[in-house]
Amino acid sequence: MIGLTAIANVFNTISTNINLRRRELSMLKSIGMGDKSFRKMMNFEAVFYSIKSLFYSIIFSIIVSILIYRGLVFSGLEIDYILPYKSLIIGILFVFIIIFLSMKYSIKKIESENIVDNLKLI
Repeated sequence: MIGLTAIANVFNTISTNINLRRRELSMLKSIGMGDKSFRKMMNFEAVFYSIKSLFYSIIFSIIVSILIYRGLVFSGLEIDYILPYKSLIIGILFVFIIIFLSMKYSIKKIESENIVDNLKLI
């Protein structure tokens, strides 16, 4: 349930960010930015969102896993620390997938709104 809430939060944040920047994006397209360049720019933005969020979350998750390990060792268990790299890789993949899907949805939504707005002007 927490994961679904986090996914919905990321999706909503990116969609809202794109909708708030609608004028800026429309201006870029009106001065000559092509569809291919626009999609490339948005894909780079999605990569930068992903990298920024992963940077903070990976550091935080490693620190938390070390603290959990130290808590277990302090309570008397004698175990070796193993970095949960499989979980980290799965998390990284999911972050990229979620951010790219939400970015694609926002782009499609803006493109469909621009078509409707253009038809109103005619």
